[in-house]
Amino acid sequence: MNIAIVTSTFPKNNSDNIPKFIKNQIINLKSNYPELNFFVLAPDNNENIELEESNHFKQIRFKYFWPKRFQVLTKNGIVNQLRRNFLNYLFIPFFFVSQFFYLFRLAKKEKINLIYAHWFFPQALNAFLVSKILKIPFVYTSHSSDVEIVKKRIPYLGKKIIRRISFEAKAISAPSKKIINKVKENFSIIELSDITTNVIPMGLNTKNVNLSKNKNFNSDQINILFLGRFSKKKGVHLLIKSIYKISNELPEKKIKLILAGDGEEKDEYKSLINKYNLSSYVKFIGFIDEENKYGIINDSDLLIVPSIETKSGDIEGLPVVILEGLYCGKIVITSTYTNAQEIIKDYYNGFIVEDINVDSLANKIIDVINLDPKLKKTIQLNAKKLGERFNSENNAKEFYNSMINIL
Repeated sequence: MNIAIVTSTFPKNNSDNIPKFIKNQIINLKSNYPELNFFVLAPDNNENIELEESNHFKQIRFKYFWPKRFQVLTKNGIVNQLRRNFLNYLFIPFFFVSQFFYLFRLAKKEKINLIYAHWFFPQALNAFLVSKILKIPFVYTSHSSDVEIVKKRIPYLGKKIIRRISFEAKAISAPSKKIINKVKENFSIIELSDITTNVIPMGLNTKNVNLSKNKNFNSDQINILFLGRFSKKKGVHLLIKSIYKISNELPEKKIKLILAGDGEEKDEYKSLINKYNLSSYVKFIGFIDEENKYGIINDSDLLIVPSIETKSGDIEGLPVVILEGLYCGKIVITSTYTNAQEIIKDYYNGFIVEDINVDSLANKIIDVINLDPKLKKTIQLNAKKLGERFNSENNAKEFYNSMINIL
């Protein structure tokens, strides 16, 4: 079976700091179902990074503007780019049309049997159009606020577009119940029987993972880790401010905040660190590749995912880093904006911060630091057990049965 994956974000190779959850999903599926052939259609950008040659998939990059230096729409995410510069809206029609023609050509040339779109707009819309013309079935995954943003930005027509495309899709998935419910609320109870929806987290690439201690950090201190892209919705500014409060309330504790990643908010974080005189408490370690990611998580004491909702309405789906932390048996502290409350229960397998702000986050971290060691160990074991559910093989089977083996 030939499957076209159409997405607005995909790493060109392992050194590319673009999130790799779609790539890992493909690797998991191909490893477990070798009869599947994947063709990934993703936008080109303004960076000269060599394309990876893989036995798991073939990459096709489409150009949507000239000269190349103006291909910035998907850098750090489309929503972020639109928020940063209103002029980036001018690139959307070019992006949409170019993606459509490349997808149409790919589907004909490679005799595609299924189109799988990641994010509703414009990928699911283009998948729908090509599907109607070439009579090829399609499915799509809504990752976060993509469906909701379409409805907000195009108040009347947006809902009609969502309904039409969702009715035509063979299946729809999302990483959390909250996101799939945002799709479902566009339909009546009777209509819901005509669409297939699934809640499937993106899963992990756990093949050949080494969970032994690597001694990346000083074991004499409490190592608090954030791992991810430095963008507004990640809420790292709250975490930095909370470290200031924690350092004042627990002066006897050696605390180190490890910031692993990169992105457009890095300068703001540095300014906050200088403002609160936290240079001895915070360490930047840069972008961490797949090979070293689990070692970094495993050497930390706490994993913090303090996500928020931005002014534009951009939120998380269910960040894969949470699942990675659970898989490593780490105590994860996160907010309700990650939708992790669907799988994490306080004092059982992790911690959820309600109404996240500096005080609520700091107080939760302090509570965890002061936990009874036996209870802490029990929570870590429960986290590990939960994380195992999202390993490579389980994730591949769930996606295959729900999104591919339905034709």
